[in-house]
Amino acid sequence: MFARRPQEAVRYAEEMTALLGVPVQVADDLETAAGRADLIVTTTPARAPLIAADWLRPGTHISAVGSDLPGKQELDAGVLGRADIVAADLPAVAAVNGELQHAVASGVVDLDRVVALGALAVGAATGRTTEDQITVADLVGLGVQDAAIAGAVVARLRG
Repeated sequence: MFARRPQEAVRYAEEMTALLGVPVQVADDLETAAGRADLIVTTTPARAPLIAADWLRPGTHISAVGSDLPGKQELDAGVLGRADIVAADLPAVAAVNGELQHAVASGVVDLDRVVALGALAVGAATGRTTEDQITVADLVGLGVQDAAIAGAVVARLRG
């Protein structure tokens, strides 16, 4: 994991390791953290990209939560362009408020290829079909979905 304040990263890693029973390691820089991660969750108020497409390894999943208003951006548009599956709680809203606003505007993602999370949840759309696919969930503000996703991740980590 990575945080802009190293002392907070260490404190958080220790807390999560104790709480979840899963070792949480702190990386010295964001590129290293992203390059080692299977799962990336961004929750910042950034207005410039923090994660680059070429940092990701095959099989990475990114849940982008922080970009929830016009002008906010945590992921380089190329991240969404590189992704095999891009999902959003509400694709049309994400195209205005989420990471999709930058990816669609730059032409690297066609909004028609974005999958609604609800369609994935009920099996009306196909999710990841191989372990090496890169996936992105652009979450723009359905808090109940965010909480359910976090709960599912914790449950899976606990085994």
